[in-house]
Amino acid sequence: MQSIDNIQEIIQGCLKKQSRYERALVNKFSGLLYAICKRYMRETEYAKDLLQESLMRIFKNLDKYNAELGSFESWITTITIRQCLTKLNKRKLAVLDIDSFQSSEASVGMDTELLDNHDTKILLRLIGELPDGYRLVFNMAAIDGYSHKEIADTLNINISASRSRLNRAKNILKQRVLTLQNNESWVNTI
Repeated sequence: MQSIDNIQEIIQGCLKKQSRYERALVNKFSGLLYAICKRYMRETEYAKDLLQESLMRIFKNLDKYNAELGSFESWITTITIRQCLTKLNKRKLAVLDIDSFQSSEASVGMDTELLDNHDTKILLRLIGELPDGYRLVFNMAAIDGYSHKEIADTLNINISASRSRLNRAKNILKQRVLTLQNNESWVNTI
C-alpha cells in the first residue's frame, strides 16, 4: 500500500470519511501526539487514553482547521495539549500544592548547553519525574512555547508563579543532570 504524505490530501480524505486517509493521519501523527501525552501524563495508560481522545477530537473538529491560521501540526498539537490539561484538571492533581517541594539548590541557573548534550530519553524521564505543577509549566513554556501569561491563564495561577515554577523546574533538572554526571551513572541509565 502506497504511503500518503500530502497533508492537504489526507485532510480532504478524512473529511470525506475515507478510512485510508484516516489511517494515514493516525500513522503520520500518532508518534508526535503520544510523545506530547507522555510528557504531560506520567502513567502510560493515561497517555494512551489521551492519545485516543485527542485523535477523536481532531477527527471530530477537522472541518474547523484553517490552514491560514497555522500549520496542521501546530493545530493538532494544541488540541492534544488541551486534552492533557483538561484530563489533569479533572484528576485534580496537586498542581497548586507543589511549593513544598524544595530543590536542594534553589539558586542554580539553568545551563541549556548542559542539557542539549544529553540523551533525549533520559531528559524526558527526568522531566516526567518533576512534581506535577513544575512539569506542567516546564512542558508548556520550555517545550511547547507558551508564554507565562498563557500558562497562568490556563492553569489559573499568576504570572509570577508560572515564572517561579519554570525556574524551579530548570533548577531541579539541572541538579539531577549534574548528579547523574557526577555519579557517572548517566551511561548506565540508558
